[in-house]
Amino acid sequence: MVEIREIKPVEYEFLREMLYEAIYFADENQKLPKSVVFEPQLSKYVDNFGQNGDLAFVIVVENELVGAIWARLFPESRQGYGFVDETTPELSMAVMENCRNRGFGTFLLEKLMEALKTNGFEKVSLSVDKLNRALNLYRRIGFETVSEHKTSLTMLKKL
Repeated sequence: MVEIREIKPVEYEFLREMLYEAIYFADENQKLPKSVVFEPQLSKYVDNFGQNGDLAFVIVVENELVGAIWARLFPESRQGYGFVDETTPELSMAVMENCRNRGFGTFLLEKLMEALKTNGFEKVSLSVDKLNRALNLYRRIGFETVSEHKTSLTMLKKL
């Protein structure tokens, strides 16, 4: 059985695990240690999750968490990689490697975008590596590139 539901506070630490899964490594042999998610540039995506504007969903398969999607608002002084402005939530998402290519990413994106719209947000942003296969998913869902960096794109979708 597959279920997508809002994350429970006792599961917030799962977001840190998913944050690591969301990091794109072009070369699997050059993966960074999992402790990288505690570095300030990344940890801000999950530290003290549950604040005003935070929203997250998990995907559960056979009673096991296998993926998550979440959105946060960032102040200009602590921008995320996909920062557009202080009123646009930036999303992060990941699905465990053994559960990819089953449509879970699409389901998670649709659920989050619906919830963001219900909560009064007009757009959502993200950052994605240019070589990440998820780029095709984001384009298919309607995200458009708003800025380009060395190896990544910042994308935006109007809700």
